Amino acid sequence: MDAKIARVQSAAVMSRFAYPFACMAILAGCQRRAGDAPPAPATEPYRADLENLCDVLARSGADKLAANERSLVIANWLAARIQTQEAHDYLIKIQPLTGDTKAAALEAEATRVGLPRCALAAEWRGH
Repeated sequence: MDAKIARVQSAAVMSRFAYPFACMAILAGCQRRAGDAPPAPATEPYRADLENLCDVLARSGADKLAANERSLVIANWLAARIQTQEAHDYLIKIQPLTGDTKAAALEAEATRVGLPRCALAAEWRGH
């Protein structure tokens, strides 16, 4: 009979813990769904920054230089023209990416802000 009492008491203790854990699971599910929401529309200044980024080779004149001479020209040109914190943050976000992954990320962001194409992404792919 003592075994039955112990099981009943442990069930009561377990149900006290089950409710908070169930609530946390529901909240976690709600937070995941909130992250699935589409990003906020891009502001015009951010769109202009992305346009500058996508066309940086031609706009900076780097397309007329040898590939090994472009980096400094591009960096200086962008530093003088990127105006929004959002664009600075985006550049930091994609900086560690390479190759097709970086190109795809830039193309996706360019599409999101309404740009029809992104020359820099094509350059990163080698096209």
